[in-house]
Amino acid sequence: MTPVLTLGRLAAALGLGSGLLALAPPLKAASQAHYTGTAYRLGTDELRYREEHWVFDEAGVRNRLVLYRCPGGAPFARKLLTYRGDPWAPDIDFEDQRTGYRESVHAQDTRLKIVVQRNPGKRAESAELPLRSDTVVDAGFDDFVREHWAAIDRDAGTTARFVVPSRLDALRIKLGPDDDAPASPQYRHFRMALGGLLGVIAPSVVMTYTVAGHRLVQFEGTGNIRDDSGQSQRVRIVFAATDDLPPASAQDIAAARGMPLVSRCTQ
Repeated sequence: MTPVLTLGRLAAALGLGSGLLALAPPLKAASQAHYTGTAYRLGTDELRYREEHWVFDEAGVRNRLVLYRCPGGAPFARKLLTYRGDPWAPDIDFEDQRTGYRESVHAQDTRLKIVVQRNPGKRAESAELPLRSDTVVDAGFDDFVREHWAAIDRDAGTTARFVVPSRLDALRIKLGPDDDAPASPQYRHFRMALGGLLGVIAPSVVMTYTVAGHRLVQFEGTGNIRDDSGQSQRVRIVFAATDDLPPASAQDIAAARGMPLVSRCTQ
């Protein structure tokens, strides 16, 4: 993984997430995947937000751009994931315009550099963590599940270290079959929970995958998108095949990278 302190990393360290995305070099390729996830308040049909994903290559490196949209469609947050090493530990840069919260996670040799700015009025906090073979970052959990499917599908499951930028730390998690889910020949339900005693008291996450193709179709639990007041929220995010979108052009992706973010959702 590249240890060079690029302009993008410097911008993230200074809390300039929107500048990082705006200064990215022009794209030359269309998206490989383009789809939408819809987030509802857990246990209800109340729409909380939508997330639009673009997966594309840039200079031979896989990237994922995500726009988080208000129920009315206006984007309020943006995330860029860059996959340079293990696909389950991408570099990330995230900004939420509603609260001014920004975070970045970047690999530097065998270390992870985490930078968090909780709001524009606070100094950025940072930490370094060891980068291990089982370190999982953000949406990299999806790649981790698909790459380690056989181990996770066993009764005993497997473990990993999940990076939580807001805590400037990585927590030991356990991934395995969800014993409470009904058996299905089409879907597999996996539970992700904190390891040790914390796993007994802390809420877990349930992920539903198709058996054919190992596609994530539903996420249930505490997401990484907070509510309008900055509080964590438990959601059900549905990634329906019917919400897949046509491949986006390089121009479309560039427009999404530079799209202004709103500071509040009006509906």
